[in-house]
Amino acid sequence: MVFNKNKQPLTEKQLQELADTLDLDNSDIEDDLLTRDNDVDEELELEQDLEQEILPPEDDGFDSEDDVPLSHFVPARSKKWMRKAFIPPNPPNPVNYSDSLKNPLEYFEKYISNDFFASVSTLTNMREVSVTGHSLETSATEIKKLFGCTMLIGIYALPRLRMFWAQNTRVPIVSDNITRNRFFKLRSRLKVVDDNMISAEEKSHDRFWKVRPLLDSIQRGCRMNERSPMVSIDEQMIPFAGQVLMKQFVRDFYLYEGKGSSVESALLATPEKLDVGGRMVLKLTDTLPLGVFVFTDRYFTSIPLIDFLFSRKVFLAGTIMANRIPKNAGISSDNDLKKKKRGSYDQLVRDDGKISLVKWFDNKPVNLASSCMGVEPEGSCRRWSKSERKYIDIKQPAIVKNYNAFMGGVDLLDRVIGKYSMRNRTNKWTIRTIFHFIDFSVAAGWLEYRENAKAAGLPRKEIMDFLDFKLSIAKSLILENQGEDDMEFEAEDDEQPGSKRRSVQPIPDKRCRRQGNIHLMEFMKDKQKSRSKCRLPNCNKLTFAKCKACGIYLCCSVERNCFATFHQ
Repeated sequence: MVFNKNKQPLTEKQLQELADTLDLDNSDIEDDLLTRDNDVDEELELEQDLEQEILPPEDDGFDSEDDVPLSHFVPARSKKWMRKAFIPPNPPNPVNYSDSLKNPLEYFEKYISNDFFASVSTLTNMREVSVTGHSLETSATEIKKLFGCTMLIGIYALPRLRMFWAQNTRVPIVSDNITRNRFFKLRSRLKVVDDNMISAEEKSHDRFWKVRPLLDSIQRGCRMNERSPMVSIDEQMIPFAGQVLMKQFVRDFYLYEGKGSSVESALLATPEKLDVGGRMVLKLTDTLPLGVFVFTDRYFTSIPLIDFLFSRKVFLAGTIMANRIPKNAGISSDNDLKKKKRGSYDQLVRDDGKISLVKWFDNKPVNLASSCMGVEPEGSCRRWSKSERKYIDIKQPAIVKNYNAFMGGVDLLDRVIGKYSMRNRTNKWTIRTIFHFIDFSVAAGWLEYRENAKAAGLPRKEIMDFLDFKLSIAKSLILENQGEDDMEFEAEDDEQPGSKRRSVQPIPDKRCRRQGNIHLMEFMKDKQKSRSKCRLPNCNKLTFAKCKACGIYLCCSVERNCFATFHQ
């Protein structure tokens, strides 16, 4: 008989699962066990072996026997690898992105809501009172200005921060909305959490407690996104030159607190043999649907991780370190593949058919492991040949092609964040982290907007690029709830000295142009000789009428009132 850790016989269901795992049927197991029962000595030896090899450890972290995964009952044995075709699982269904477009600020508010700005203003005032005894009297509107101006500072990127307020180099949209001293004061006192509400235990277990509300808000926004059937997991760094304990960051996203911190899956007990990279992947895949394909690089990929994810019906493919390949696999050496033609490869499949190992030689050998794809269907790729001095086509396994196609998600986000990032100097890691995740929210919002625009069939030239997208968000944060006097920097003269052409003002976003109390009509007949074209789409009328707040021309006549239509 086969026993569990409490020395009770396994149930019929557990026996059936054991038989399926070992590729046997019930009759084979029953015949084998009956034969062993005939000899008492052999039965005792069998029980001892089962206790050592089949039974899970005493402290396995499971509440009941039914919760113990089948892998805990499988006898420990050496897996064999052979050269044969790999049969992959069915690929997941592609995600259908919404074709509904929103304005840039609405994408941003999916991650950073108005409640967050209100909370930050309250906590910042509390911080100032605790230090000086006086309140900063800041508001949610002023905090929005602070973040909006910081975005613009990252876009304009002057060599020194104070140059934005200097007489010769000032940038009006920044300097006219927040003074230099006020900017530095607010930034130094910025708080997103009430220190008095955090217990000592929470502080000891969470090194990021000072920015936790912001991280939770952005994480909720991330989990509202459509789940792609192809997901990549990779590391991402927050550039910071000051002193800080947490020196690594991995993104669903999840913040790695450094050596000595524990990373555990919320769904199942984490195997002890997984390193920190594998534990990160398990943690991040807690929110993924079944059947998804996950791509990782060599830092994360391991055979135990692939096995454990397979038991959760999550499939993984990625590059793997050579020292993590099983020693008994017998995959071709680097020198053997180097002697063959460029593009040669070797594939091994484990005897249970669940995992494939592939080594592909391009300029250098690349090792990959997967539970969802192998070398078939074989493709080709173009490479430059130094010896032939021309491009040549070489063989490329399917796993390599898919890895190159789907692994770059985090790198793409890195590149987008790196453009016009809010990287003004600070010695506080909390401020640097806050600014990084504001950039993160803008970049994630733009990537979602771009997918929505493609789904809506918008022509490429009409899709807003990242610069315009971020400018729109910054402008919306700065100009929200402002009156006419606060918007003088927008109402610049259309007539440029020495130029016959008038400058074209950008069309403001919908939220700004629908604040009716700040939009007044101004007639420019005394200031210019000719009329200007109405900026309402599909209107070709010429007019002297101009909106003082928006800075654009809109016609107004008995037959057509584009001024009213534009602001509704």
